[in-house]
Amino acid sequence: MIEEKATKKRVERNSVKNMRRAIMCCAGMALASVFLLTSCARLEMGTLETKESGENQPEKTDLTLMIDETTVSYYGDMMEELELEFPEYRIHSIDWSLPEVEKTVKTAMTRDESIEVVKWFPNQMENFISSHAAMDLSPYMDGEWKNIWEDWALDIGTYDGKVYCLPSVVVYPVLEVNEEILEQAGVTVREEWTLTEFEDACEQIKSYTGVYPFGIRDSRVCWFMRNALLQIWEDGEEMKRFQSGEISFLDPRVTEAFDRVMGLFRRDYAYPGQGAFSQTNEQINEAFERGEIAMMFNVNNSVKESLERMEAAGRSRIRVVSFPTMAAESCDYLLGGCEGFFIPANTDHPDEAVRLLKFLTSSRIFTELKNQGFAVPAHLGEEKEGKITSDSGKVYSQELMNLSSKLYNYINYELPAAYYMDRETTLKELETMRLEAGKGRQP
Repeated sequence: MIEEKATKKRVERNSVKNMRRAIMCCAGMALASVFLLTSCARLEMGTLETKESGENQPEKTDLTLMIDETTVSYYGDMMEELELEFPEYRIHSIDWSLPEVEKTVKTAMTRDESIEVVKWFPNQMENFISSHAAMDLSPYMDGEWKNIWEDWALDIGTYDGKVYCLPSVVVYPVLEVNEEILEQAGVTVREEWTLTEFEDACEQIKSYTGVYPFGIRDSRVCWFMRNALLQIWEDGEEMKRFQSGEISFLDPRVTEAFDRVMGLFRRDYAYPGQGAFSQTNEQINEAFERGEIAMMFNVNNSVKESLERMEAAGRSRIRVVSFPTMAAESCDYLLGGCEGFFIPANTDHPDEAVRLLKFLTSSRIFTELKNQGFAVPAHLGEEKEGKITSDSGKVYSQELMNLSSKLYNYINYELPAAYYMDRETTLKELETMRLEAGKGRQP
């Protein structure tokens, strides 16, 4: 009986509570409706104050970068870090592709479209500077920013006393070798081959295996000839005279070196034989993964991704060695330089672009790159072990092709195929461009 009464009282109390809740809920809904109507009326009159409007929060600034080279993972990492570091900006990315960079930047200028930061090479800025497409960074180089760089680093992106492009990673060519295929051919892998030793290795691979000795993508074939032009001289002083335009392309040493390079292609050492000058990066990578190529030419900052792809393809015995050399001991130089960044002259947001650029060239980013084994042009304390190769100290960045946009475009994109087809005409064209570049540099 007591239990029945207690139960009855609990039921009554719960009923009262439920009624109160229902009344409060209805009252709350009514108040909310009144507030909503009032708010709408005040909003129409422009008098409604909310937290957001009261703080007058600004719209995010749209900034566009062209730095993300999809075959190099750390550029994607940089983009992610930028987005985290600068939540006040809406950051957009244009995929970076070497043949498209100049066209994209100049097209954006003609359309009055803003790009804030572009990846390029500090020692190859001639085309952008001559067309007034790069912003002078000198006024922004405060003491703290200047002090992070190695003594030589800012010089390679400085033209007529103005800093246009800042370096990031030291880059140079390397050779990836499939040790299993070379073992089948009876070839001993060397840390550095002379060109003669490399020719012998290619012949042995071709004779004893069913694969092509090496593969190289279209835009990298010129590496053979550019390296030759750094290495065939008596010493460093004579080399520098050639790079400054004082020595003729008709010098017999140039012809001899170029002929040796072309011999590699005439003997079908390069994948896939005919058409070796026009292979894309994807075609070369895939052939290397399939085991159709014994050696692949690459750039040092793409090796990490390449080794991961080869591991996934079941090819774990890949060794990275130096680019074959024609150099005597007194002229042991290697093409390369630094990747880097510049700000297009027509950016709508120069101050914001400088903030991004300072972050991309900060000790934090440089330390991350160095810890991955890359050479960086900054003061960061003790050397970190684990570099891809030890060739960064051989790099000479001030090549003759940088004397004019004509030389730059011809040597990079036309020289190998042109020389293969017509040696004499090609040498005459190079000589004409050398002389023209010399006249253009005269005061």
